[in-house]
Amino acid sequence: MDQELTNYFSNKVNELLDGIDNGDFTKEIIPDKYTWEHLLGLYLLRDSLDGAEDLYMQLYDLAIKSGEKYISQKAERGETINIAFQSYSAAQWPAEGVYRKFESTPGVDVKVIISPLADRKRESALDSYKKTLSWFKDNGYNVAEGMNMETFGLYGWDKLGGYPDVLYQLSSWFMSLPGIQWYCKLPLRCLVGYIQYGMYLIDNNDGSFAVKEVYNKEIFNSIWRVYCESTYNLEGYKKHQFLGGENVRYSGYAKMDYFYGAEEPGEDVIRKLWKIPEGKNPGDMKKIIIAPHYSVGDNGLLLLSTFKRNAWFWLYLAEKYKDKVSFIFKPHPNLRTASVEYKLFRSYEEFDEYVAKWDSLPNGSAIQEADYLKVFNTSDAMIMDSGSFLGEYLYTGKPLLYLTRPEQCFLELGKKLVDVYYKTPGDNYSEIEAFIQNVVIDGNDEMKEKREKIFREEFDYVKTNGMTASDYICNEVFELIRGCGILPLNEVGIQRTGFAVSCDIGEALFPLRSTLLQQTAHRSDKNPLRLREHLLHIAAAVRADIEAVHIVNDRVIRKDALRIVCFVI
Repeated sequence: MDQELTNYFSNKVNELLDGIDNGDFTKEIIPDKYTWEHLLGLYLLRDSLDGAEDLYMQLYDLAIKSGEKYISQKAERGETINIAFQSYSAAQWPAEGVYRKFESTPGVDVKVIISPLADRKRESALDSYKKTLSWFKDNGYNVAEGMNMETFGLYGWDKLGGYPDVLYQLSSWFMSLPGIQWYCKLPLRCLVGYIQYGMYLIDNNDGSFAVKEVYNKEIFNSIWRVYCESTYNLEGYKKHQFLGGENVRYSGYAKMDYFYGAEEPGEDVIRKLWKIPEGKNPGDMKKIIIAPHYSVGDNGLLLLSTFKRNAWFWLYLAEKYKDKVSFIFKPHPNLRTASVEYKLFRSYEEFDEYVAKWDSLPNGSAIQEADYLKVFNTSDAMIMDSGSFLGEYLYTGKPLLYLTRPEQCFLELGKKLVDVYYKTPGDNYSEIEAFIQNVVIDGNDEMKEKREKIFREEFDYVKTNGMTASDYICNEVFELIRGCGILPLNEVGIQRTGFAVSCDIGEALFPLRSTLLQQTAHRSDKNPLRLREHLLHIAAAVRADIEAVHIVNDRVIRKDALRIVCFVI
């Protein structure tokens, strides 16, 4: 940290200490003038201040309690709970299920804040911002725009709808965003959670990347909650994080919830996603994803990509197999920038021309800033050299060819994954083609059982937790808003989710999807009419499951298409 930054955070720490002397941190809700930046400053300077580590832990606990209490009090007053997600890339969006659950919850307002990348040249940043903004708008999200595209002016939290009660960060690289949109500018009463956009499976050659940039990264030590995708990485946080994993939860990987409920795609879906040559049926064409990483250089913290060795070979294969294979080119979102930076292409225009060649093929296309899960689900195989897709594609059950280079390094879990996939050097063109012919076209998938075994042992979080990652994440907020009388239950020992309410005249269970729960949340209403209104409110929110709800004398009746269930009050 340079001297200017040290001085800046030193001032923040002094403000923090003055606040302690003034009694501001004895208050139930910490005043808004104290932000996560104050706490971050104490964390970053902890080694140079006597007693700073203990003080940090105490203040961190007070901040979390303040934020949780603030939300509970708002809910008790019947006020709207404001939840925001911050994204700079549609391709990295991991929180569809979480967003939609909050969106359908009474008393919750939810939105996605689209932030531009501040660490890129204007042209590249604007291109990414436009594509991301367009995708979220086209897919029906409530969007807050972080930038004026005409003036390039940036909006702070006051212009983004005010401070959210809960902010979900979707990338740990918050310093790539404009400073006025950093999470640490929020008051300590705003709870910040992290939903990862990718799986942590790779490392650098000395093993320092995972420790410094993942497990013990500053953001993960200064937010309310970190949701991780594997028990392996949960243990990594416990071992290496300053907080010792106190704020980390094994929720599973929210993005992969899609595959637990994905339907078998019809021909119309396949034709919409994949180019099928005229006169061909979708079933006649195998569908392969080409997914290169962005690290095309020969130096850097992480070196995975083989793209500079095979960029043009892919177009050759697409032409050769035009009657048998449909290809989708799915580059890492940073490949455009990195390819120009490392002179693989002389300009952004030249890279765009390369992408356009894919789109001009009768059996090929390219997707960049867009959701890719449906593409995964409808594909037959993938060829790639990145990190997260090693784990993500496992959920499809389909074969993958991993392209290697000597500099690639992995965590132990990543090594296990590489060993259950097909692999070959990124410039071994004959073996790449053999994979397409023998494994994909001819169907000789000899590694399938090994992939299924590691999925059961390491990645089936729904089986382990008894719920999806989206349910797990949402339930932690729902527990805080129990004061409003609506509590989606999914606590220890409960394997399903439902709603429960009660009043002084007794208890009424109101479960969804015919699931009977044995616990209730307590509601302070003494008026049965208020209870009736409350149940009808729930019924309206879950109309897809419930046709009608009635209170008849002393019974609450739930009526659905399958049966009528009565609960005695």
